[in-house]
This record gives sequence, structure tokens and C-alpha cells, in this order.
Amino acid sequence: MNGLRAIIRTAAVILSYAGIAALGLLALVVRPFSRKGNLKILIFLMGLWGRCSCRIFNIHLRVEGKGELAPGTLVVANHVGTPDIFLLAGYCPGFFVSKAEVAGWPFIGWMVRLGQTIFIDRSRRHQIQLIVSAIEARLREGFTVAVFPEAQASRGTDVLPFKPAVFEAALQAGRPVLPVSLIYHEERQPGVACWSEESFMTHILRLLKNPRLEATVYMHEALPPVGDRRALAQAAEDRIREKYLAERSRPADLAGEGGAGRGIPG
Repeated sequence: MNGLRAIIRTAAVILSYAGIAALGLLALVVRPFSRKGNLKILIFLMGLWGRCSCRIFNIHLRVEGKGELAPGTLVVANHVGTPDIFLLAGYCPGFFVSKAEVAGWPFIGWMVRLGQTIFIDRSRRHQIQLIVSAIEARLREGFTVAVFPEAQASRGTDVLPFKPAVFEAALQAGRPVLPVSLIYHEERQPGVACWSEESFMTHILRLLKNPRLEATVYMHEALPPVGDRRALAQAAEDRIREKYLAERSRPADLAGEGGAGRGIPG
């Protein structure tokens, strides 16, 4: 049964991703609007891609918290595995900041390149200022930019220390930072959502075979762009870790109890 599920989902991935990619390429070639208008089309398509991916992989989620996604927000989240990208693309639509290797991943690499992702080559330290400037420019234009400040996927048992460099972009642009806790409700840790000690293809195959994944996207109240980048990074990290550790081991039907979710897509 798991093998058949993986085959059906793989076909759905190929068909849906190819269709969305075709629309994106058409927008890039035809350029029906201004530069900003064309970028908004790409963001819409990335959001569609994220929501389609959640449905294909049968990810059931709740969106909770008091945080609001204002224009030009820097979204920062903990990083567990590939599903994180689907959740943020679908429900915090904007541009991503990602490690350069992602561009070479099958299927997903196509989509993140199409979505004008800002790629980081962490072997080139002098590149960081250019990345910060690129993020700042998009924030000033009113676009959301999403980043995983841990700079790597964790084992899902804790949140790794945040790298503070990207927070400088929010300070320079005078834009808020929205901390987001991504929580997967799995009894086994590391769970199927986690990608830290296996190949990418093994990780994706496990997701393709997995019957269902329960998740919560918890949006904390935004942090104002004040102070220095290290203090801002620490404040975001503390909020994300506290909620993550409190909720990750609780069943999905109890997680977030006491506050209504914004919806359960899928």
C-alpha cells in the first residue's frame, strides 16, 4: 500500500509542479505587468505550489497564534525538513532564502528557482552582505521574505541556535520580524518530517509513503526592527523554541488547546 501511495503521489507531484512551473515561465516570458506585478504573480504561484504540496503529501495543519503577516515582513522559522518549505510557501507566501544546494533538488529545485529564491553559498563568507542587501531590497518593496536562521535542518528534538546575519536586513529596511514555530505532531522522534541524517531522496521517499502528517504553524506576534541583530535573533529564537518544545510532543487534537486555529486546510 505504501508503495502504491508513493507512486500515485509522485505522479501528482510531477503533473502539478509541471503545470505551476509552466504558468510561472509564461509569466516570466510574457511579463504582462510591471516588475513588481510579475513578482506578485510568482508569489501567488509559489503559494499555490505550497498548498498543492500539502494536499499531495496529506499534510493536515492548523494555523494559530496572534501574529499577522504585514507587507514587507521577514518571516523566520525553525527548520525540521522539506515539509517546512510547503507550509511557509502555502501560508506565509513570499520569497525564500535558501542554501544553494536546494536549487539542484529534483522537482523542488525547479519551483524554488522559479520563485526567485535568494540562494546562499555558505562556503563564501563574503557573500553574506550581498544576501542581506538582496533581502533588504525585497522587504523595502513590501514583499515577505522567509528564512530558516538555524541554517540547517534539526533532528526535531530542539531548535538550533539562530544565525543573526539575516536579521540585519530587517533592521536596515525598518521592517518587522515574524517568528513562526513549525510543529509536527509525531510520536517518534526524529519523525518522518525530519531530514537531518539521511539522503534527500530517502527523506522524500519516506514522505511519499507516509499516510498523513499533522502540523501546526504557530505565528507569534511580530518583533519590531529595533536593537541589534543578535538581540533580535535571540528574541525570535526564544519565542520559537518555547512554543516548539511545549507543543511538539502533544497530539494534534490537543495541540493549541485553548485557542481556536485559523483553519485546517486539506
